[in-house]
Amino acid sequence: MMPIELPKLRAHLKALDAVSKSLRFGYHVSDEVIDALCDGFKKKQHQHTFFIIENANLEFVAVGHVSTEYDMELAFSVLKDHQGQGMGDTLMKRCIQYCRVIGKLKGCMVCLNSNAAIRHLCRKNGIKLTTEMGETLADIELDHPDLSTYINESVDTNLGAWEYLKKCFARPLALLN
Repeated sequence: MMPIELPKLRAHLKALDAVSKSLRFGYHVSDEVIDALCDGFKKKQHQHTFFIIENANLEFVAVGHVSTEYDMELAFSVLKDHQGQGMGDTLMKRCIQYCRVIGKLKGCMVCLNSNAAIRHLCRKNGIKLTTEMGETLADIELDHPDLSTYINESVDTNLGAWEYLKKCFARPLALLN
């Protein structure tokens, strides 16, 4: 995500249905809380990296978030109509790869015990889970990067840029037809 796209992130987080919003943040949050959170991202943008899946209109439908503000922490959100399509898994893999490349090999993710989707993704991606008092803690310990990690990061970054440009240019070209 480019810094200029912060309003689209804000819109995405506000567009989450009540259940998805609670699962993303661990409790119900208001639009004002989301505004304050996004303002914080803007002030500390060098500590927050976002990976996005957009629809054809360039609206965010799924977001993976890597925060290195304190330690490494991951968070994910997918709009309700797009859940169950593998977007969360794609974003988790992408975030893990990015963390390995930048050398952030240990971190965490806190989620509600009722968040079956994220618990499934953690197990699928080799992230250890522990549960205490209704909260599940994902203890993230990643392998050191190898050559394939760097190659995959380069390919994924370039493919992401290519997909974005295709969507940007597809809209004006469609108007010409």
